[in-house]
Amino acid sequence: MVLIFLLAGAAHVQAQEKAPAFSFHHVDGQSASLSDLRGEVLYLSFWASWCKPCIVNFEKYEQTRDRLQEMGITLLNVNIDQSEEKWKQAMETHHINGIHVRGQDLDSLQSLYQLYSIPSYEIINKRGEFVYLSDGGSRDIFQEFEVWMKE
Repeated sequence: MVLIFLLAGAAHVQAQEKAPAFSFHHVDGQSASLSDLRGEVLYLSFWASWCKPCIVNFEKYEQTRDRLQEMGITLLNVNIDQSEEKWKQAMETHHINGIHVRGQDLDSLQSLYQLYSIPSYEIINKRGEFVYLSDGGSRDIFQEFEVWMKE
């Protein structure tokens, strides 16, 4: 079940393709960009407060996300709510581990990452490229993340 969660949403881009840069702001209002995180392995989770599958996945895979975070993977939760207030309320209501940000230009972000449905997930290596988990049934996702951490 963890394997489906980590693969969802990543099929629309080619391997080694650079992740498009986008701007976001943190809960405290500080602005930043995806390029500010170059050099880190990122696990992006695109979500919204009104998206029940998004909230369910955060809760269901909390232990998996905890382990990734302990490994040094940056969990970047990118909210696409139209309302900043609803985003902040959702974060207070639900325990969601990781870094919480909200996209600044939501129309552009949805186009860049082809967010036709959410939740959507992407993995980005230290060079800023999309990477993907293997398709094998006996794979170890944590081992694959360890390889990206060593690159």
